[in-house]
Amino acid sequence: MTTTYEPLARACAALRDAGLDGALLASPSNVTYVSGWEAPLIVGPFADIVERAPIAYAVVSAREEAARLVVADVYGGSAMKGSRIGAPETFGTLGMVEPVDHPAELTAALRRALNDLGLSGGGRAAADAAGAAHGGGMGGPRLAVERRALPVAVLDALGLPLDAPDAGPPLAHARMVKTAEEIERLWFAAQVAAAGHLRLLELAPAAAGCSELELWGEVTTAMERLAGGPLTVTGELTVGARTRALTWPNGPFERIVEAGDTGLMDISPRVNGYWADCTNTVVFGAEPSDDQRRYALAAQAACAAAIDALRPGARASEAAVAHRDTMAAHGFGYAHYSGHQIGVTVNELPRLTFYDDTVVEPGMVFAVEPGVYAGEAAPTGARAEQMAVVTDQGPEVLAQFPWGID
Repeated sequence: MTTTYEPLARACAALRDAGLDGALLASPSNVTYVSGWEAPLIVGPFADIVERAPIAYAVVSAREEAARLVVADVYGGSAMKGSRIGAPETFGTLGMVEPVDHPAELTAALRRALNDLGLSGGGRAAADAAGAAHGGGMGGPRLAVERRALPVAVLDALGLPLDAPDAGPPLAHARMVKTAEEIERLWFAAQVAAAGHLRLLELAPAAAGCSELELWGEVTTAMERLAGGPLTVTGELTVGARTRALTWPNGPFERIVEAGDTGLMDISPRVNGYWADCTNTVVFGAEPSDDQRRYALAAQAACAAAIDALRPGARASEAAVAHRDTMAAHGFGYAHYSGHQIGVTVNELPRLTFYDDTVVEPGMVFAVEPGVYAGEAAPTGARAEQMAVVTDQGPEVLAQFPWGID
């Protein structure tokens, strides 16, 4: 089945460049990337049904630019609706009427997909015979596997070697620059995160007396209303003295908010398989103090400076330098890295650090997040984070929510 889904085409090109004929993928991020379907995260009631194996896979033929989804039967309908690469193979899980041999069902479904794509010869003998010429010898197809995600039991059942080529690096390279459709998904995810921040801004003046968990519930509800359904959400709502230091986990907790408390909310919803990551700092039930304003304005200025550094041809490290220099001008140090790319995972390469000299390209999407925390002796802390896409003309912020302190 030939496809025109651009992320899959890019993944196939990266695999070919690495001398590979195909790949077996098992992480939710890479399955989402090549298929367009929001592959489920491995949590909840189905996480351990297939003996701790993933519940969604993608088999990719780099030669034919085609792929097949292999998913647990309970997700078959969702995959059928969301897949951009055709109908999925399914394997039994719950066995609600008859007993199900989960490992055997999974192995059979993966073998069908490998056979359909002409990759079934990529086992131990093929890996040995492929030799040094990227599979150009007498052996079968050179099949890569996602080493960090694929269980040894699945490799063994399929006859694939433990030292099979790693699909991770080629996929990471393919994901580096986003397609137009990916940018649209990230834009909408950013709007969803912004809806949560706008709700917190609405609540902040009268939030004293509410619990942190109540505020978090209001925020997540606002995001789910815009998204049109339940979301996977991660992040933190850090309040009061906890904002003075960077620790994890740091809230929300069942604590009552007091007037004058600093509130730092860093929130990441997963929307249609793509993540947002945005942070704002507010003051609850009072006007900001001089210290709260000084910390927040420094973080905001560093965020703006780091974003402005993300121009085609620049180095990722230049954003970290701009962040550091701006903090220094405000009398603060460099607390942590300046940010990261974002896509089908929250934290993608390149990262905005002094040691990452990756060249910035149009189509990259970054979450830029300078923070300032002066420890237990400090009066407060702050972080400012926005998402920006790199264009030919420079960076553009994806979601313009107001800062909580000005």
